[in-house]
Amino acid sequence: MEKNARSPFDFRNATALVVGGSTGLGFAMAEGLLAHGGRVCLTSRSEETARARAAELAGRFDGRCCGFGVDIGDEGSVARLMDAVAGAFGGALNIVINSAGINIRNPIENVSLEEWNAVQRVNSTGGFLVARGAFPLLRNAPWGRLIHVTSIFSSRSYPHRASYAASKGALMQLTRTLALEWAPHRITVNAISPGPFLTEINRPVLADQDTYRKFCENIPLGRFGEPAEIVTACLFLASPASSYITGADVVVDGGWMAK
Repeated sequence: MEKNARSPFDFRNATALVVGGSTGLGFAMAEGLLAHGGRVCLTSRSEETARARAAELAGRFDGRCCGFGVDIGDEGSVARLMDAVAGAFGGALNIVINSAGINIRNPIENVSLEEWNAVQRVNSTGGFLVARGAFPLLRNAPWGRLIHVTSIFSSRSYPHRASYAASKGALMQLTRTLALEWAPHRITVNAISPGPFLTEINRPVLADQDTYRKFCENIPLGRFGEPAEIVTACLFLASPASSYITGADVVVDGGWMAK
């Protein structure tokens, strides 16, 4: 405990898997863990992309990053990922961050069943498969952390977000349930709920200046967040210093939820 108080963000002996770590907030969090000494595996749906982004980070951080391709909505693909991560990290894993997600915006009358299922498959089913697959690796480590990147839309919402908000609400409830189930195993389970950030998933909003300004009216700080501004929340929840926090939701939204 005293060591954690002196250097709470020391990850030199920690291993981490960042699902969806090749872009956006996931990439920023992978970079943050590496910058504080961690060893990181990141994923993308594309094996080529995952390896390229991992090689970019490995070149900057002493080779401590590797990349794997995964389709997190596919049970077999997730099982193969966990086998690869177990091989890379000796069968134990301290940190899992699930930052993968998709967002399709449509009013409910235009939401097809195919579209609905596609969003749930990645955001909700994918979270379940990653958590279930990672559990043995987290249990094998001296301490474990699972962090789900949800959204402020897991508890608030916005027009044309039926598919996305429903999927993120499910992910939040998965977070709370696993916090209860995994507490006896020294594994904490928490969520980070971002507000609007300057990432690829928000490109449709950013491309329309009127829509962007309307979004910013909801944000007391008056702007979208930069990906680097998510990192401190990630480091806190991922660290041994957060050992008495589980089932929580850390909101990083520029003040949106305070209104």
